[in-house]
Amino acid sequence: MKLWFTVDMEDWYQGIGKPMQDWNQFEKRIKVGHYKLLNLLSKYKVTATYFLLGKVIEEFPELISEIKKEGHELGCHTYSHPFLYNITKEEFRSEIKKCKELIAPFQNGYKSFRAPYFSIDERNPWVLDVLKEEGFKNDSSIFPGSSIRTGIKGFKKEVHDLENGLKEFPISTFKVTKFDFAVGGAYFRILPYKYFRKKLKAILKERPAVFYIHPWELDKDQPYVKGLGRRIQYTHYYNLKNTGRKLEKLVSDFEFCLPDKI
Repeated sequence: MKLWFTVDMEDWYQGIGKPMQDWNQFEKRIKVGHYKLLNLLSKYKVTATYFLLGKVIEEFPELISEIKKEGHELGCHTYSHPFLYNITKEEFRSEIKKCKELIAPFQNGYKSFRAPYFSIDERNPWVLDVLKEEGFKNDSSIFPGSSIRTGIKGFKKEVHDLENGLKEFPISTFKVTKFDFAVGGAYFRILPYKYFRKKLKAILKERPAVFYIHPWELDKDQPYVKGLGRRIQYTHYYNLKNTGRKLEKLVSDFEFCLPDKI
């Protein structure tokens, strides 16, 4: 069974719930983690899918060129990183069309999509139909289980075709006591690597898996924002200093491929 390496390409302040109109007050540091990650993937010959935030394409087109040059797939992560169950269908379609305009110098449209915060659940299944209408082939947004902000309990964990023809690559999850943990992000940083590897190997005996990471998770010196709320504060900043070391173990221990090879 194969593992799909995915990157949510956003800066450190773009996923902590701050509105886009406030983003200019924060230091832009995406290049710090970007080059560490790009070099690591090159070293181990791993080809990934980068789910690009439209705002990042707009501000750092040179980084997109570098990702493309390395042979990675360019996917869509919306323009402004909203919770999709908090916006309308019209607002979502506008986000997608803006992203299509921004990606045009690099490629003709997108194949793959990931929702910010994995925010497709029972509240907004219409998102999947909009994606199909806009020409997407793959989605990797649904958390099959329960998390604080999203998730669909009982959702099929295997890669499968949805009723509208879109292929769904659910976020890979496993149980830690009674809680659902995903294969990547803060879950990857929180758990001891040997335990995480054991859980991931167990998944791969049954089905392909999806791993995800953000470039900012390799930037241990990013600014510390107070007042985020205990949970967000913890999951955002915990163990950043060891992400690179753990990530290098991961890419040396597992075999990766793009979704069309799964």
